[in-house]
Amino acid sequence: MSPSDSTQTVAGRIDLQRLESMTGFLVRLAQLKIYEAFHESQADNALTPARYSLLAVLHDNPDSRPGQIADALRVKPSNLAALLTQFEQDGLIVRVADPGERRAALIRLSEKGEALFQEVDPQIRTLEDRAVEMLTVEERAVLLKLLLRVSASA
Repeated sequence: MSPSDSTQTVAGRIDLQRLESMTGFLVRLAQLKIYEAFHESQADNALTPARYSLLAVLHDNPDSRPGQIADALRVKPSNLAALLTQFEQDGLIVRVADPGERRAALIRLSEKGEALFQEVDPQIRTLEDRAVEMLTVEERAVLLKLLLRVSASA
């Protein structure tokens, strides 16, 4: 069943055929579905997709500069700075002096941040698996490959 099959109004079915031929629209619908499940599963942790992304990047890339992180996640440096401030207040990160540039700081997860990542990462991976459970392993690999290609060209 396509998304428009279940879209009803008082007057009848809404025609989404034009939108359903647009990649951006379908990617957004998939994102909404995945984010809804994410928010439901992580309500107790007050974890958002943005916060999880930062945890994952810092887990995989300890001692990164804020500018590198902002570029990698494609977020504005000011938005990342606010998130880093929240993480620091929550005790999830530590800032250490960059030996190559004394005025710069490197960011790494604290023990608390690493523990949170270790707790939530398997949960998030399970959510991801559920989101695409209707696809074969090969289809999932193709989907990821194509999304990476599209996002790299954007």
